[in-house]
Amino acid sequence: PGLTGTAGAQQAGGRRREVRLGGPSMDGRGRRIKTIDIHTHVYVTEVLPFVEGRPWADFLRGRVKDAPNLYAFHPAGSPATGGPMARERIRWMDEHGSDVQVLATNPWYYFAEREISNKLMSIQNEALAGMCAAFPGRFAALATVTHQHPDLAAQQLEEAFKKFGMRGSVIAGNIGGMELSDPKLDPFWAKAQELESFIFMHPQAEEGGFDGSSYPKEFMGRLAGPGGLGNVVGYPLETTIAFSHLIFGGVLDKFPGLRICGAHGAGFLPSYIGRSDASCLRPGTKCPQLKKRPSEYFREQLFCDSLVFNDAELRLRVDQYGAHQVVLGTDYPAAWPTRVIDHILETEGLTDAEKVAILGGNLTKYLGIPQFEVTQDDLSRRDNPATN
Repeated sequence: PGLTGTAGAQQAGGRRREVRLGGPSMDGRGRRIKTIDIHTHVYVTEVLPFVEGRPWADFLRGRVKDAPNLYAFHPAGSPATGGPMARERIRWMDEHGSDVQVLATNPWYYFAEREISNKLMSIQNEALAGMCAAFPGRFAALATVTHQHPDLAAQQLEEAFKKFGMRGSVIAGNIGGMELSDPKLDPFWAKAQELESFIFMHPQAEEGGFDGSSYPKEFMGRLAGPGGLGNVVGYPLETTIAFSHLIFGGVLDKFPGLRICGAHGAGFLPSYIGRSDASCLRPGTKCPQLKKRPSEYFREQLFCDSLVFNDAELRLRVDQYGAHQVVLGTDYPAAWPTRVIDHILETEGLTDAEKVAILGGNLTKYLGIPQFEVTQDDLSRRDNPATN
C-alpha cells in the first residue's frame, strides 16, 4: 500500500494521485488518507512598494524573475487568486499526492515601523486568504503578524482567525535579534495560546541575514562558500537555538497551551536533546527550574516537520516523541531531491497509524482541516471496478 496513481479529482489538467494505506476499504484499495503539507513558501509581491531599499526587496524581485510560477504570488498581470503560480502548485500537488498545502510567507519584515508593518501583514494575509477561497480544499494558510510589535501581533492574529478563518501562524527564529523568550513577546504568546494557534517556526539565517537574522557578520561569513551551509547548517542551527530559548526561557511553562512546530525536523535539537537534559543535572549550568525535562516538551508542545531526508532521523523523532508530534513538510517549491510523501510511506518501522498521523492526521486536528469522508465518487468506483 502507499502512493497510487488512481484517478481522483482532475485538477490543473493532470491526474491526481491518492495516498491509500491498509485495507480493505469499501473499494478494496485501502483507506484514503488526506495529506497536509505544513512547510511551503509563497511571496506576496504586492508588498514591494513598501519595502524599497531593504534586502528583501531585491530578494523578492529575484524570485519573481527566476521562478514566477513557483514562489511569486502576484506576478505582473496575475489575478489576486494566485494565477499561474496557483495552477502550477496544484499540478505539482496532484503529481506528488499532496492534498492540501499550508501557505506561508517567509518575509516577516521585522524592521518595519508599526504602521507600515500593519499594512504589510494585512496585504499578505488577505492575499493568502484569497487564494484559499479560490481553490477550496486545496490550500490553508498561516497568518503573518508583526512580532516586533507584540501587542499589534496579538491583534493581527485574532483578526486572521476571525476574518479569514486561519488556525495557525508563522514566526522566525528570532525577531530582528530579539530571542523568542523575551518577555516582550508575552502578549503574542498569550493570544496564540488563547486561540489555540498552531505556530510554524521557520529560521532565517542564510548568508546575508536579510532583515531577521541575529547572527554577527563574522559568524555568517563562516557559512559562506561551497555546500550551501547557510541553509544546511544555518537553518537547523537557528531552530535549535530558538527552541532552546523557548524551553530554558520558561515560555513553554508560562504558556502550556502553545504548540510550535520547527521546520527541517526542528533542527538539530530533537536528535541531541539528551545533552540538554543532562545539562540540567550538571552543577554550574544555571538551568532554570523547569516543570519537566527539556526532552519532554517535544512530547506535548514542540513539533517537527518530516523534512529530514533519511529513515533513521524520521524514526528517531517518532520513537522518542511520538508520531503525534511529527507533521508532513515538503519545503515546496525548494528543489530537494527527496519525494517527501513517499519517504514517509516507505520508511521501515513506521506503522500505518503513525504514517496517517504524520501525513495529515495531526494537522486535521490542529488546523481544523476535515479528513476525507465517503463521497459519491468513492461509491461509483466501488460499483464500477472498470473505472478504478
